[in-house]
Amino acid sequence: MDSMDSLNATNKFALKVRSSEACDDDTTKYGENEKKVSSCLRIGDCTIKRNSKGGWNSAAVLLANQGLATLAFFGVGVNLVLFLTRVLGQDNASAANNVSKWTGTVYLCSLVGAFLSDSYWGRYLTCAIFQLIFVAGLVLLSLASWLFLIKPSGCGDGAQPCTAASSTGSVLFYLAIYLVAFGYGGHQPTVATFGADQFDDTNPKEKASKAAFFAYFYFSLNLGSLFSNTILVFYEDTGNWTLGFWVSTGSAVIALVSFLFGSGGYRYVNPCGNPLPRVAQVFVATVRKWNVAAGDEAELYEVEGSESAIKGSRKIQHSNDFE
Repeated sequence: MDSMDSLNATNKFALKVRSSEACDDDTTKYGENEKKVSSCLRIGDCTIKRNSKGGWNSAAVLLANQGLATLAFFGVGVNLVLFLTRVLGQDNASAANNVSKWTGTVYLCSLVGAFLSDSYWGRYLTCAIFQLIFVAGLVLLSLASWLFLIKPSGCGDGAQPCTAASSTGSVLFYLAIYLVAFGYGGHQPTVATFGADQFDDTNPKEKASKAAFFAYFYFSLNLGSLFSNTILVFYEDTGNWTLGFWVSTGSAVIALVSFLFGSGGYRYVNPCGNPLPRVAQVFVATVRKWNVAAGDEAELYEVEGSESAIKGSRKIQHSNDFE
């Protein structure tokens, strides 16, 4: 019996998806079959409201948002080495090193944004806050380039050198590009999952739409990158750095405004709490149960309620694929 209790405790990773007491039951028709579903789902501390909102209308806004934000980001990043060498006078090695650090910051900030959105802020608020930071960085970069760095006008085209940058201009420039890195890094992974939230997994049609959404998501990302790597690069390479940065800023502003205007139509998922304790529980349980003999899978069971549940976890079906 002790062995059975140990196995049952070890397998408390699955949380039964249950209807909230405040949720009403509705009859929904999926194809030829009718199915009674709750108006919302509770998954631990996560609440997903089923309603007429969400779907492709909201997802389309987020796809456009991603395309415009990517255009703005790569409008800065794709030519950053040239800007550092031609405008700030750095050698190639120093410029490449600085761009590598900046790119690494983008990816690290992606972890920050994903953690905050899933654990505390929720995806909508996280997207909004990081987009505001992104826009602030682009505005500051455009102003720093216009007022302090591109002197004389049109310099940095590979033929006409720029005057040495002032300390104020350099400080504002680095502050701006790291705000851009922080803002875009936190926004990019969050908007992808927020877009997926617009589709209901329990509806077969919407489940298929969710898979299609990710294909369109990366299409919009690459479309925005294509514009930056062709048209914006051409203008910046000819010395129109400030114009290129302002175009990027305008694109980010349009992305933010469109995102906020779509607020009434989104489907929202509440944050589920800090996942780190749940991850730590796995390692602790592994050490404690290291010498426990495996039992018959037919004897494993789950019960309704909190006994076989972990807060914030979705149910994972048993599988023999890893034997």
